[in-house]
Amino acid sequence: MSSRIAVFGGMFDPVHNGHVEAARFALNYLEVNRLKMIPCQLPNHKEQARSSSAHRLAMLELALLTDENIEADAIEINRPGISYTVDTLTELRLLERQSEGGLSKGQVQLVFVLGVDSFNTLEQWHQWSRLMDLCHFLVLARPGSEISVATAEALNIEQRLVQTTQQMFASESGKILYAEKFHFDISSTSIREKLSLHPGAVQQLDERVFTYIKNNHLYGL
Repeated sequence: MSSRIAVFGGMFDPVHNGHVEAARFALNYLEVNRLKMIPCQLPNHKEQARSSSAHRLAMLELALLTDENIEADAIEINRPGISYTVDTLTELRLLERQSEGGLSKGQVQLVFVLGVDSFNTLEQWHQWSRLMDLCHFLVLARPGSEISVATAEALNIEQRLVQTTQQMFASESGKILYAEKFHFDISSTSIREKLSLHPGAVQQLDERVFTYIKNNHLYGL
């Protein structure tokens, strides 16, 4: 018996169709049963969110209403202080082992999903080297970007890069799968700009999320 979970973190400020498409892609690509989308409470490197954590969680839950295998998880919102990924993954592994009746450490495998641009900043993350003992990585391609030479060298990527999910899950953690076929390039920043300038022109938001934004007068609406 084992448990495999994909984890997709971010500010989700607001959550948009690109986020959801990335989550769906990862769920199918990895062939796992569950994916958790985790809104960040207090970022370490990025600027503060424009909307409160309660609003961002509510929007995420609305965007995922029709995706039964993708869930919004408030683990970072419920934890005080800076939202360090290493703390989140450590807690998730422990909670999963407990919920599954005492699985051993090696029976819980987490896959952290992130875009290539974020992956290239990994060396700046808090206790980043510990992440290799906590999870695998699914890196999503982005037009015009690729894994940087500096990141590849720091991670000794030749020893970690795999070509299939089977190769990834053959190890407990520390493997990297690069999904070159994913090409969805929308940012929350551009969504916020469009909302403030031409609210009716925003097509990259779930209708329920857009209604929530309007009803709560978020992002200048």
